[in-house]
Amino acid sequence: MVFGPSAPAISKSTIVHDPFDEEAFAEILPKAAGLRLLLAECEIPLAQQLAFDLFCSFYKYFVKLRSPAEIAPECRGHRDLLSRALELREHEKLRAFTRLKPAETALATELVLDALLEEMKRTPPAAEDTGAAEEARGSSSERLREVMKDAREDLQSVTELVAAWSSGPGQETRLPAELKLRLMRDVVRNPRLRMIALLFGRYRRLGLRERTLPAMRASQEVVDFIQGGDVARALAGELSSFAMEEREDLFYAKVVTHSLLIYELWRREEEPRAVYLCIDNSGSMAGEKEVWAKASALALAHLALAEDRPVEVVLFGDAADPLRVVSMRPEDDASTRLEKLLDVASYFLGGGTDFVKPLSHVLDAVEMGHHTGSDLLFVSDGLCPIPEDFVRRFREAKARYDLRMTSVLIGEEPLALGEISDTVHRLDEALQAGEALAAHFASAFLERGHEPLHVARAPLRPGRGTPLLFDHFLPTNDES
Repeated sequence: MVFGPSAPAISKSTIVHDPFDEEAFAEILPKAAGLRLLLAECEIPLAQQLAFDLFCSFYKYFVKLRSPAEIAPECRGHRDLLSRALELREHEKLRAFTRLKPAETALATELVLDALLEEMKRTPPAAEDTGAAEEARGSSSERLREVMKDAREDLQSVTELVAAWSSGPGQETRLPAELKLRLMRDVVRNPRLRMIALLFGRYRRLGLRERTLPAMRASQEVVDFIQGGDVARALAGELSSFAMEEREDLFYAKVVTHSLLIYELWRREEEPRAVYLCIDNSGSMAGEKEVWAKASALALAHLALAEDRPVEVVLFGDAADPLRVVSMRPEDDASTRLEKLLDVASYFLGGGTDFVKPLSHVLDAVEMGHHTGSDLLFVSDGLCPIPEDFVRRFREAKARYDLRMTSVLIGEEPLALGEISDTVHRLDEALQAGEALAAHFASAFLERGHEPLHVARAPLRPGRGTPLLFDHFLPTNDES
């Protein structure tokens, strides 16, 4: 019989974990195609165990390392790696996006593991008696800091994109994990999409900050006093009864019998103005210009959808190229919105430029939908003649349907677009004023800059010109 404390259990995992952590990793791994493929193609021994350790370090709410005596000798190199990683501020910043979130943690694990495995391949093999896992020591703390920082920036931009384009706060957590991972990975692994996501987040925040004016879609006017039970519209005299103990019962009785004296409001509602975003996808737009145009347009679309305004993105090229039309509706669910977002961000035509085709599409959509009030943003870096007969038709439709057009020309003079646009902005090829213009869109483009050109219908209820019930108590203008 042996007395005394038992020897510590030997584990291949360097992070103290429980069965719930193992279950979370086992559930998300089949859905994380990128991480699964990375592990399948990796020839470095114990890569799966290193992946699990990284997963735990990002996923767990509290992270604790095992003592060296509790870890199998071939995995002690992993402990050295994780020990140095946990000391980095970048690791803690990354955990802000992954803690207790399996999908985000799986993507972070893939990004960090991929970089570390590349480092291990470039590191000269260690002595045979140290084990293959000791190659992990080749990753310096500085390199670890860079890897964690890059992963955090990627994850921050893509999670903000997913959260913003979900139906509402918290909706992104209801996306199927496999779909969510695929969408996030498609963005992160594509340099162009990653830059669009990064700029989208910046422009969206700028837009929310700049957008101080309320959406001019509805208003309320006091037109009379009536009896009812709506306490929120009760006159101050009626509310004073609630504050007096001896009259409180009377107040409740009036609420129950709907005999409170309340304001009668007339609510004037207008149909939300549709938003059309025409983005040039010609070959000359490739690069930074395309990234800026799509990021600013998507930020603008996000703000418009938040105000229940339908959005249609029209990606155009030459006259022979088909239009790519992506219709976004406020009622779209989170999965549909994100799919449409990626469709806009990833689609690119190349080729030449034609203005008439996308503008004709917008006119047809407005005329068929009989929209009284729409906003059009047109972005291009090219020059294209517009026939006089089309210019006349466009101007007539603008007046008839209250269509307001804003054009952005990158590196070119407005010329033909200046004849049909209400507002024209010019950007240089370096896009120096691009950020300020993207923020300006939120505070100016979505607001009604002028009265509607169509004749407003007469209200069904009296307006401010009609005297109120108790107007005789108010002083007249000639009284001092």
